[in-house]
Amino acid sequence: MIRLPVFLSLALLAWMSTTGQAEVKSGLQVGDYVDAFDVKDCSSGLSKGKTLCYR
Repeated sequence: MIRLPVFLSLALLAWMSTTGQAEVKSGLQVGDYVDAFDVKDCSSGLSKGKTLCYR
């Protein structure tokens, strides 16, 4: 009877250790293409308040 919880605990530990080893990649990677994006200019310059497109 005690063997089942021990087996389940070991199985859970083994599963967690294998799934935790996956490499996490966040954001753009080296060489990835960046799409154009719009920003709102909040400076005090000539384009204040306008939406600008960056590429």
